[in-house]
Amino acid sequence: SRVYFDALKRALRADLSFEKRTRRPPRDEANALLSFAYTLLTNAVFTACEVAGLDAYDGFFHADKYGRPALALDLVEEFRSIVADSVVLWVVNKRMITPNDFEWGEEGAVHLSRGGLKVFVSQFARRLNTAVFHPDAGRALSYQKVFEVQARRMRKCIESGEAGYVPFLAK
Repeated sequence: SRVYFDALKRALRADLSFEKRTRRPPRDEANALLSFAYTLLTNAVFTACEVAGLDAYDGFFHADKYGRPALALDLVEEFRSIVADSVVLWVVNKRMITPNDFEWGEEGAVHLSRGGLKVFVSQFARRLNTAVFHPDAGRALSYQKVFEVQARRMRKCIESGEAGYVPFLAK
């Protein structure tokens, strides 16, 4: 993950600070955006798990911990870079969000201002509604619908007992 976030750091415009990945609380602007994007993505994937009839708290790769939606977090990994990270790169590199869109709180925590939140949520929603080709459907689906298709794929593997889960690959 250190190598990945180092590459992400180089892809972001230099006007936002980002030394290394920090969370709980995020210590700089880029980390605030990443944490918020991952939260929004997790919530969207959590919803897809629920729609597919899965227990979002019973995962495979993420440790079971009270209140942690481990299965949703497992499925998030397929979409972290193509949904969450891409929105962060978009809003930063297109200067839709600048250092002026952040506020500093207690204990060094950084978070988006009300205006920054509005811009970010709007762009995140735009990304969720972006249509991409999904091989199971044979047509383009929104990312939100792709989350649901992948959750249904997961359910099918669980119910069949076969280890044939195929992750979504964007082309």
